[in-house]
Amino acid sequence: MLKSTLPLLLVFSLGLCGVVIYEGKGDECDTLLYAETFILTLGGVQTIDLTNLTATATCSSGPSMEISFGDAADNVTSLKVSVGFSGTDTGYWSSDIMNVTYNDGTDDVSLSGKFKTHLISKSFSFACSLPSVTTLNSDPAGKKGKVTLNMYQLQAFNVADSKFLDSYQCVNYISKGAWMGIFGGVVMIVVLILSIMMLFSTSTPDRFETSKSKCLIIPHEH
Repeated sequence: MLKSTLPLLLVFSLGLCGVVIYEGKGDECDTLLYAETFILTLGGVQTIDLTNLTATATCSSGPSMEISFGDAADNVTSLKVSVGFSGTDTGYWSSDIMNVTYNDGTDDVSLSGKFKTHLISKSFSFACSLPSVTTLNSDPAGKKGKVTLNMYQLQAFNVADSKFLDSYQCVNYISKGAWMGIFGGVVMIVVLILSIMMLFSTSTPDRFETSKSKCLIIPHEH
């Protein structure tokens, strides 16, 4: 679903607390990420609000976007979050994977998980007003985490003047409940039309009994 008003909404939202736009620039690539909610949860216990941290973003071929947050906590240093994108020869793109790396004070930890968006044209950005939770696992297994994004927008191709293109929305204008109501309404209208047609097709008698007509005799056996 296309929605062209979201960039204006993003500009208005920049004045709100916790709203950030990351722009990753590199050789022949430029990426944008807007997020009102950007939270990293480690081990199901430790929660870090990434929108409160100072960050720098870069872009590398692929393309992929890497956001460096530095030291987020005593046991989370050199924190980096990267998002990988892929494009097709037919002019479409989507996000593929999300990686989180940091040092826990003892070892370097690397977490990764699938971060999928719809396959959309490179002439559009991707925006979503629904929460997106990416589950992260380490290799070898042992550590877990998750990244929560809400009210976010992504663009991996054709970024110009640090602005988002018109967006493809992840939310449909018409919900499932609305579709059910529309379908039920159509069925009722069809039944009503058929009922009216049946009423109009009902014919009245064209012959009536009079005093001069023969009496109706119903034969019966004795």
